Amino acid sequence: MTKRFAGVTVLDGVNIDLSAGEIHTIIGENGAGKSTLMKLLAGVHQPDEGRLLLDGNPVTFRTPLDAMRQGIVLIHQEPLNFPDLTVAENVLMANGLPRGRLGQIDWSATHRRVTDLLAALDVPLDPRRKMAGLSIADQQMVELAAALSQNARVLLMDEPTAALTPKEADRLFDLAKRLKQQGVAIVFISHRLPEIFSVSDRITVLRDGRLVGSRVTAATSPEEIIQMMVGREPGAVHSRDSHAPAPGREMLRIEGLTSPGQFADVSFTVRAGEIVGLAGLVGAGRTEVAEALFGVRPWTRGKVFVDGQPVEFAHPAHAMAHGIAYVPEDRARHGLLLPLSVAQNMTLATLADVSSNGFVSAALERSVANKWKDQLGIRLREVSQAAGELSGGNQQKVVFAKWLATRPRIFIVDEPTRGVDVGAKSEMHRLLSDLAVAGNAILMVSSDLPEVLSLSDRVVVMRAGRIVTELNRHKATQESIMLAAAGTERQAGQTFGSNTTSKLRRFATVISRFREVGISAFILLTIILVAMRQPRFLSIDSARSVAMYLPLLLIMAVGQLTVMASRNIDLAIGSTLGLAAMAAGGLFIALPNVPLLAAIALAMAVGLVAGLVNGALVAWLQVPAIIATIGTMTAFRGLIYIASGGRQIDPDELPPALICLSQTGPINIPWIVWIAAITAAIGALFLRYTRSGRAVFAVGSNAKAAALRGIPVNRITLMVFAISGALAGLAGLLFGSRFGTINPASVGSGDELKVISAVVIGGASVNGGSGGVVGTVLGCILLGVIAVALPALRVSEFWQLVVYGMAILSAASLDALLRRARSGSTGGPL
Repeated sequence: MTKRFAGVTVLDGVNIDLSAGEIHTIIGENGAGKSTLMKLLAGVHQPDEGRLLLDGNPVTFRTPLDAMRQGIVLIHQEPLNFPDLTVAENVLMANGLPRGRLGQIDWSATHRRVTDLLAALDVPLDPRRKMAGLSIADQQMVELAAALSQNARVLLMDEPTAALTPKEADRLFDLAKRLKQQGVAIVFISHRLPEIFSVSDRITVLRDGRLVGSRVTAATSPEEIIQMMVGREPGAVHSRDSHAPAPGREMLRIEGLTSPGQFADVSFTVRAGEIVGLAGLVGAGRTEVAEALFGVRPWTRGKVFVDGQPVEFAHPAHAMAHGIAYVPEDRARHGLLLPLSVAQNMTLATLADVSSNGFVSAALERSVANKWKDQLGIRLREVSQAAGELSGGNQQKVVFAKWLATRPRIFIVDEPTRGVDVGAKSEMHRLLSDLAVAGNAILMVSSDLPEVLSLSDRVVVMRAGRIVTELNRHKATQESIMLAAAGTERQAGQTFGSNTTSKLRRFATVISRFREVGISAFILLTIILVAMRQPRFLSIDSARSVAMYLPLLLIMAVGQLTVMASRNIDLAIGSTLGLAAMAAGGLFIALPNVPLLAAIALAMAVGLVAGLVNGALVAWLQVPAIIATIGTMTAFRGLIYIASGGRQIDPDELPPALICLSQTGPINIPWIVWIAAITAAIGALFLRYTRSGRAVFAVGSNAKAAALRGIPVNRITLMVFAISGALAGLAGLLFGSRFGTINPASVGSGDELKVISAVVIGGASVNGGSGGVVGTVLGCILLGVIAVALPALRVSEFWQLVVYGMAILSAASLDALLRRARSGSTGGPL
């Protein structure tokens, strides 16, 4: 296999063979090409040269789905999931959610299947729980369950234990051994030599994109493997000198720090020249304490002192002003802005130092970045390279460089060497030791017990959000730390963070679940308040006016909901309605006796074509949806005038059968209302009970994860815009029935705002991945009540626009607050 990116050879003629019933470890320094090789095997990338043989036969994987169909499954280094979907959907999305007799998703079977898979991993997660807010360890276990669901013949695991506790890692190894006995070929990437030698049958070493060699595990040693990796004799693993100078003055002290549901009564100190290790099982509250000390997470009780002075950090900028730096646990989400260059990331926290008169100097950025690149040994092409293109270890060095540039006095480092190779790990350990010797205070959160023991002057152990013991370096052992961290009353696999949620998270869950009840209550309150001012509002006529306001809005809103669930938006939906209305009206003029069904087909076909144009721009040309649909909105509006010549279609030019749709129907409810209700019902069934419908939410929740799980993202994007266009076309035909005339100057104009208002009020997020038809229906009803109430109260129609705008802002703000509450953090880069 040979693979190049931007002219740089990442893999150079690598040969490797995998055997059934074997655990084969791929090892090498960061940037050696390990993850790239895995992605070639899994169909994420295609080789520039070389070939892949499966059972001796040449195969080509154009997509991850091709590889999955052949039984090759990759568990990625960074968990890739759908935060807005449930655990069950995350597990079975790629494999296909079980179907019932009618082809609908069988949710009971889905939850039973996932419960069994999680039980096999000893993971106590509710399959109905949303992924948002789960710890990285739990996310990793969900990905593993997803891999198991596909009955893999070849299981590729890229750093699967990086975020796991020793006990969780042991469960993973037991599972790997069981799969090995079943004939599965397992490829394992790790930097942890003890676990490699305990579980592997063979070890293959890569260096600088080339194959160095393979060894039978039983016939080699850690020293030989390290020498093969680095190309030189291995030196001793860096460790803090036991004769290091005694710690100096107290620089950081916290007393009784408490955040309900996260941690309670946490107290410790960190002195100048000292490294304090914060140990404990994943979910014990260590990261939450670190975030609180950097102003990311609020606390309700306790005190923090810097240099003996009480401080309160409401924002990371306040912590930075006191000389504190924070290297977060999840570098991809919170440590870097991956699309930006290495130089931009390194200077992000020190923009004032590379700016002049408010303008950033690219030359100064490059100079600073090159200095840290050389000092930390960061391997890259050039500092203008996107940070997302670097290996995990080199990305971590960029995060360190960003904070070193701020010249802090207190470092908080969370899992500083997670996913880092042995060579880079030793370099980072030496860096932390040198920082301590220079007089800095360092608080280090780590799940790597050898790392904690080799670097820490003192070890503070947390369990279930509280400190349970503090050990000096002479008394700290792996056994003493694990005994304190696990305790005796805890059940295996139970973690504080996974199963004990804060009141805020529980409140967010309740609000999300019963949002429709809240909208219904608001509708009722609005009706009562308006009726108190204008009693005639409770009349049958008002109810009919609200009912007749709904059909066109609801039909378009169902289409818009489908688009927004995929993290897109259709601003051309009103113009599409107008285009279809004029096309249908023109047909009636040209052929007065044309069947109504033929006109419906034409209108929906016009809308479908318009939707496909939007979808093609977004999916194939990668034009952002908001830009693409603003462009087509304007173009379609022009086509309306061109096609009509500016001529209005009058009532006598529309057939009576069309007009009657708004006047008669079963049980005195006009047909136009029934059509809208049927459309909403079909939309609800599609989004909830079909695989394609759930795939829409998966794409909106995480498009990258969807692609790597084999979901055809472009096809889904094209489909949602086609649905939106076709439904707008149907609404266009019904426009003539509802209003009896079609004016090219006003048809569909401004409907975009109404439709988006209804969908957002109903619970759809502008960030995709959420929303439902029931909420959308209620959103439409609320707008209908407002539209009828304001004239009854003799309020100007312009206030209607104000209300729509405020409704969008309020609903979007509520959605943002709920997302932050569910995740438990700001989610921003640090």
